[in-house]
Amino acid sequence: MTEKQAADHVANLELTALLQVATIAISKPADYVGLYAEFQQQPWAAILLRYNDFFAKCGIDPIPPEHFVFGPKMTFYQHVSSRLPDTELLSLYMVSGSNSILHQNPDALAISQNVNSKFHFAAHAPDFGISTPETYVTVKSELGSKEVADFLVRYADDAGAVMLKIPGLAGARNVTPVVSVQAIRDYVAEYEDDLPILLQQKLDLAQYTEMTVDLFVSDDDIHISNIREILFADGLWVGNFVTDRHALDAEQQEQLIKVGEYARAHGHSSKEGTNCGIDYFIGPEGDIIVTEINARWTGGLFPSQILARVNRDKEDAVMCFDIVPVDAIAEFLDFVEAHLPGSKGADFSTLSFGFSPFVQNLDGVSYIYVWQLIIGDFETFRQRKNAQLGERVLPTTNRIALPRVARE
Repeated sequence: MTEKQAADHVANLELTALLQVATIAISKPADYVGLYAEFQQQPWAAILLRYNDFFAKCGIDPIPPEHFVFGPKMTFYQHVSSRLPDTELLSLYMVSGSNSILHQNPDALAISQNVNSKFHFAAHAPDFGISTPETYVTVKSELGSKEVADFLVRYADDAGAVMLKIPGLAGARNVTPVVSVQAIRDYVAEYEDDLPILLQQKLDLAQYTEMTVDLFVSDDDIHISNIREILFADGLWVGNFVTDRHALDAEQQEQLIKVGEYARAHGHSSKEGTNCGIDYFIGPEGDIIVTEINARWTGGLFPSQILARVNRDKEDAVMCFDIVPVDAIAEFLDFVEAHLPGSKGADFSTLSFGFSPFVQNLDGVSYIYVWQLIIGDFETFRQRKNAQLGERVLPTTNRIALPRVARE
């Protein structure tokens, strides 16, 4: 890996800790879950038990602590593979080369690499009648071609209306807006000349609404399991907004089901069913344009599953990644416990369903990442949180611009 790829890899590993904790809540008590060994150290071990207690108090029956299997961050799968309980391995967040010691299935790996590839999707989506933005695929050595220049002339402007995508990790890494060939060259400078490059028209958010959805894909069924609107803070993706007002009409559902048919046709399916996420835009006339497929458990799947279990009144909800100063963790956890879903007579409720035990230093302050769910009146939540904890706790929630549908 290049220096940037190595740094991205470590960051991805540390954020995966949040998914491990969330898995405790979306599973069954008979299941087991793999967790980083760092969760066994204090104060993280005590905090992990408190999260388990949060889940139970919300009416969720979580995986019990005796079913936690631990492994160190950098050699996680190797250690977990030697400590697997006498049970069947049914699911992984994503089948990949890094966890091949667990699944030991080169065919499943090849399928995963294909259906999660931006380049494979760009090549085959038209065969299934899937609408995508205008796209051009090339390699680094061909950046000086007339075709690249023409594509930028057609779609680039001062706002950066061309998206550059290269192979990389999940979570929008290696995806960035560009306006010129030089900007592309600068971004890919550390890569080899045969690096695949995908250029794609950037859709205008003044006209299009950016959405994401999960599909359930099995050998004999494809259906939509949940719908979410993308949330931004300072122009960056931070989470999702969920409301019953995000219903899709029959034609829109048909368009999204085509993506499931594409995934299943390329092997992403099972008898029991598996997850497939879709990033898409809804245009001014209700038209669907698909930008990316994520044939795996998505970042929005975890909170959506938790939300389905605790949101008994079907209220609007915000789910987002955020940070908490280490010196404020105790007060933060007390605030969460006082406002758990199921609280009577409250304008809002909140549940922290994931955290990472890897401390981050930002501007001289030590933080941890958390994963937060806020149900009900989001503005009242912000006011109460700021009054009791201050704006430095969950600062991202202060910067989220709620979508239009939430303000109506």
